[in-house]
Amino acid sequence: MATGDEIAGVINPDELYTLQAFRRRLGIREATVRSARRAGLRVYYVHKHAYVYGRDWIDYVLSSQDRRTGDSVAGTV
Repeated sequence: MATGDEIAGVINPDELYTLQAFRRRLGIREATVRSARRAGLRVYYVHKHAYVYGRDWIDYVLSSQDRRTGDSVAGTV
């Protein structure tokens, strides 16, 4: 169940998410997270629990767009 400060589809750059909370917030499947991890998304482990830092997700999305189009984020208008 979502709390009042949890907005579906929004990842805050300064928050740390469990993988389960991360997937729930974005509405993505485990296979999607697995693919992102293989493509470079950083996942942190503490006592066998996995976490994703919001800034790492945002950086991953931006760099994925760069790889796909060949554009840089700063160069787009």
